Amino acid sequence: MNILKNKRLFTLVKALVILFLLSSCAAHKIEKELDKQGEENDYFRGLVVYNTKNGKEIINYNGNKYFTPASNTKLFTFYTAFKTFRDSVTGLQYARKKDSLIIKGTADPTFLYGFENSKTLGFLKDQNSNIYLVDENIAEDSYGSGWAWDDYIYDYMPEKSLFPIYGNVVKINKIKDQINIVPDLFKDDIVIDASAEKRRDYDKNVFYVKPGEEIEDRIIPFKTSNQLLADLLGKEIGKKIVVIPPKEDYKFWDLKSVRYDSVYKQMLYVSDNFIAEQLMLQVGNVVDSTYSVSAAIDYSLEHYLKGIPQKPRWVDGSGLSRYNLFTPESLVFLLKKIYNEVPHEKLFDYFPVGGQSGTLKNYYKNERPYIHAKSGTLSNNYNLSGYLVTKKGTVLIFSFMNNHYQGSSVNRKKEMEKVFLKLYNSY
Repeated sequence: MNILKNKRLFTLVKALVILFLLSSCAAHKIEKELDKQGEENDYFRGLVVYNTKNGKEIINYNGNKYFTPASNTKLFTFYTAFKTFRDSVTGLQYARKKDSLIIKGTADPTFLYGFENSKTLGFLKDQNSNIYLVDENIAEDSYGSGWAWDDYIYDYMPEKSLFPIYGNVVKINKIKDQINIVPDLFKDDIVIDASAEKRRDYDKNVFYVKPGEEIEDRIIPFKTSNQLLADLLGKEIGKKIVVIPPKEDYKFWDLKSVRYDSVYKQMLYVSDNFIAEQLMLQVGNVVDSTYSVSAAIDYSLEHYLKGIPQKPRWVDGSGLSRYNLFTPESLVFLLKKIYNEVPHEKLFDYFPVGGQSGTLKNYYKNERPYIHAKSGTLSNNYNLSGYLVTKKGTVLIFSFMNNHYQGSSVNRKKEMEKVFLKLYNSY
């Protein structure tokens, strides 16, 4: 009987040793392949992979080097907001004075921006009082440090503001000679000009359309101001809204609106820069009583991210800035914290899924979906950081960063997919 038990034990140990050797061999082969590609190519790449099952780092290739993270920055924004907030977004703040309702913004990104459960519009429509908007603004510029100034006409770079509406963008459609713009308050601000070289003036809301072109859902940020907000909001609820100076004697109350879970998911699924920036403004207000992204970043680094392997250069919430610098080791450090602190039944639901959803819908397809991750793309940079669930069910945490290549990111994605499939089959 003992001989039989010993034989079974020996067989089990042998199988485990073989499995360990195969896994180690796979990791070694991946690092050798990265070395080879590094010699053949003129761009920079880094990869760190951590095994949650045994708590060991299995690959570290340039893990302590700094990269431009692009939208991988939103992972830091997500964690910072997750640590700061509970339950629901504050849609606005309001005070009552006799027959007047005084409102002010709270940097809520959801107002009239596709979140059906927002309570803010219904609240304002139900008011019989005169409505006044406090003339306050965020504590920093409308654009982030290191953003490309001439991208102001593109949908991915709306202005930050204290009381955003419609995501601070307009949508234009043109079929033949019929032009439609939403919100239609801007209908008189459209100029038909065959020689126009831009879609909007830099410093004002004049939008250009060429006579012969057909346009479907062209999204352009608009120039924000509190007077414009009052006009847009007044038109939406059918009531004049007057902008007034701030006073100290108002007692403001919070109006709760959309649940944060839906906001996080939208930000990560479609890589929404606007939501990311507005969330960090809200964090700044909670931790430092000022609507400031930089205040939120400073607080997060000091209180939420102690022990991070390499201190990042972190300047915005979205990753639009070329000034941001993060390492793969720091991203894996963050993803481990997220894995340990976010309930697992919610965790993967926040992330795009390879071959199925969000920014990964057309990439990393597999019979059984295995990549749950956040991509980060800027010209000449493509990164992917998140979670890989192997064939055996092991969760691997990874950050794969590629910087300074020329041309399309398609080849980078193909190379990365080969690595991911080796990890999927080996662990």
